[in-house]
Amino acid sequence: MAMGEVARVASARLALGEEALSIARSHSPREATSFIATRPDLDLPSEAEVRRFAPIVERAARAHGVDEALVHAVIFAESSYDPRAVSPAGATGLMQLMPATAQHYGVRDLFDPAQNVSGGVRLLRDLLVQFDGNVELALAAYNAGANAVIRAGNRVPPYPATAAYVPKVIDYYRHFQSIVG
Repeated sequence: MAMGEVARVASARLALGEEALSIARSHSPREATSFIATRPDLDLPSEAEVRRFAPIVERAARAHGVDEALVHAVIFAESSYDPRAVSPAGATGLMQLMPATAQHYGVRDLFDPAQNVSGGVRLLRDLLVQFDGNVELALAAYNAGANAVIRAGNRVPPYPATAAYVPKVIDYYRHFQSIVG
């Protein structure tokens, strides 16, 4: 592990430890333990992974008015920065776009990082607009579909995968906010 990566992981763990301590003080030690157990601090991307796609992410995020850190968080949660990732459901590429969604956003090559990120960022922007800037609902819609969020009364749908996805991406978002910019 490179020295910069060691420092980054240590910093992330320290920040998570401070947040857990805050939870323990205001709530209970049990909640703090639960918080620590569900955090992705051991599952953060390497600096090389982030740097590899940073110019593409920055360009798409700026072009479409979406927070660059949020885009990185979604990419890491969706594909772990693997541009060749394909889910069992058929979602493809860095931002795991479904073929129909990709077609809607003009993405012709789902494996092309620039096209995939551009389409994914436009989808994310549209979801943020649809849900009045509510990041949690936009992420839930990115994962489960906008109609699922609407059917749930504009709340995170009660699907286990989505209920786990949203806080995980929020955690990644916080991490990327501290290193992107």
